[in-house]
Amino acid sequence: MFDLSVLLNVEMQILIFFGLGLHLKKRGVTDGPIDAFLSTLILNLIMPVNIFLSFYRSVSVAVLKESLLLVLAGVIVVVLVLGMSRLLPKSMPLEKKRIAQYSMLISNGSLIGLPLIEGLCGSMGVVYANIFMIPTRILSFSSGEKYFNTEWKPAGALSVMKKFFFNPITIAMILGFLFNLARIPLPGGLDAVFSSLSGCMSPLALLLVGSTLLDRESTSMGLSKDIVQISLFRLIIAPFLTWIVGVALHLSTPQLIAAVLVNATPVASTATIFCRKYNGNTSYTSRCVFFSTVFSLFTLVLVSATMSMG
Repeated sequence: MFDLSVLLNVEMQILIFFGLGLHLKKRGVTDGPIDAFLSTLILNLIMPVNIFLSFYRSVSVAVLKESLLLVLAGVIVVVLVLGMSRLLPKSMPLEKKRIAQYSMLISNGSLIGLPLIEGLCGSMGVVYANIFMIPTRILSFSSGEKYFNTEWKPAGALSVMKKFFFNPITIAMILGFLFNLARIPLPGGLDAVFSSLSGCMSPLALLLVGSTLLDRESTSMGLSKDIVQISLFRLIIAPFLTWIVGVALHLSTPQLIAAVLVNATPVASTATIFCRKYNGNTSYTSRCVFFSTVFSLFTLVLVSATMSMG
């Protein structure tokens, strides 16, 4: 477990970075194109480097064997959430229902969960969180767009595997493990560069989330009952389901903490990206992301504190 003072310190850092991101957007220092650039930079360079170093420094064959149950936990949670997402009211408009289903399934574990977990649990927590998210990422790569694209057709298994294995994050996980296994040392200069880039992940990711909170579409309309329910599911019910599954599978304490926290994060920002791509209801989607992120400032403290006392 982790000390409550550490939790409060990490949560305060997250709140400050969110606030800085909001301030920069309000002052016009950041805008839509800058947010898009930062998102691309983080997801394609900085986060993969951070994950590579975590696997390179912390993962062995023994750790991977210990983590098989963690992958199984991820699969079970995905199946449970998929089943529950089909229980949405039939009276709900189809477009909103699909957005709600995606919002229930896919969390912002990478941009918010990983910085939180790294601060609380160190690099080993990042490793466990990424292993737990493997089933969710496969689901996202295979059928994530179906919730927004009315002409979507199921992708073949080969296409899904290509998207998964040629994704920068997956490549970073594999290379980090292989370099560790083969005991390949990183040249001093490269190690220093990687460490510097890795250190940028949490500040930039949290600044980006704070900046995107002030998008006009996310604040143009009020809070509705269904958005509250989606947020409640994503922030409270999903991590509770994860905890039940993790306890039932006898996950180790660090694995359980990482899995629960990464699944206690708000609706993924990719929801807005997909919605804009297919000219969907961007106002509704943006509000799902916005309000769930705002609520998460409080619920993440609650979930983290509960785990620290467990």
